[in-house]
Amino acid sequence: MKAKFSLYAKHIVLCLAFLFLPYAFTSTNTIFSLPHLYTNAHDRIYFFIYFTLLCFFYFNYYYLIPKFYFSEKKFIYYSIIIGFLLFFLWISTTLDHPARNFLDFRNPSEHFEHNPGLFPEKFPPPPSMVKEMPFDFVGGPPTQYGHTALVYLIGVISSLLFAITGRLQSVEKEKVKSELAFLKAQINPHFLFNTLNSIYALALKKDDKTPDAVVQLSELMRYIMTNSNDEVIDLTKEINYINNFISLQKTRLGNTVIVDYKVTGNTIGKQITPLILISFIENAFKYGVNPDQTSEISISIDIKEEQLTLLVSNKKTFSIQSESGIGLQNTIERLKLVYPNKHQLKIQDTPEKYVVNLSIKVG
Repeated sequence: MKAKFSLYAKHIVLCLAFLFLPYAFTSTNTIFSLPHLYTNAHDRIYFFIYFTLLCFFYFNYYYLIPKFYFSEKKFIYYSIIIGFLLFFLWISTTLDHPARNFLDFRNPSEHFEHNPGLFPEKFPPPPSMVKEMPFDFVGGPPTQYGHTALVYLIGVISSLLFAITGRLQSVEKEKVKSELAFLKAQINPHFLFNTLNSIYALALKKDDKTPDAVVQLSELMRYIMTNSNDEVIDLTKEINYINNFISLQKTRLGNTVIVDYKVTGNTIGKQITPLILISFIENAFKYGVNPDQTSEISISIDIKEEQLTLLVSNKKTFSIQSESGIGLQNTIERLKLVYPNKHQLKIQDTPEKYVVNLSIKVG
């Protein structure tokens, strides 16, 4: 809602700036002079012409370009553009030069004789006065032509550029959405496979914690089904999801792993892309745990203002693999797509430890 209000406000400001553009630089040595719409016919004409040009800009952007230009009907589109240009030039001539409709300046004395009110002080006007009259008033092409054509063409070109840029951004956005959907489709089955393996291990040992693990898994799956397709979710929900995941892993692993897990900072009012943190945590449990010896995993989540920092470290065991797995690799790709220039990821891979340090801008 806030973004839409900001967009509308920008449109209103730009439209007002465009409408009052002709009055920004005046011949009265002032930077800006308000139009006298009630007393000055010329100001009313300028205002009307600019208003119609502004309306055509939106008409061109929202209707003509999508219907004709993007539909490969460019000949029809350019014909309409030329037609509207001639129309605006005709409006400019008709409104700004009404005298041309009834005066024939090839014989100015004859017309000034029938219209003495044009020059009440002296009639007929001397030749010198006729020569000093503006060129557009005495019968030549109106100077308004060039000005109107220039503003019209700038509006057409700018609307084309905006439309083409918006279309490219829309195509790119759809491409990113498709890539994210593909990556999520890989992450979710991958996570489910690992968790089911964990519960299967509990069931084989006939552990009394197996029912609790099933309940925890159902909570995790409910979260995935209801929130994983959202672009952003409340950070509190993501942290609760991580809490359930770690509890499930502790239930499965028992005393074979020491987990140092802490969350600091305020999560209220913050948002984050779902399932963007869990892969790094899951990776530590998958490749940093040795059932035959005590393993150590450290997980720290710190939120300060609009910055979230995730630090995950685990000691390597004999089961460590050279590749971190499809889930982690997909998460790295998602970070590049969802948080371009808004995240920093550092991975320290040594013979003894595997450390992930991730910073994300959350808002």
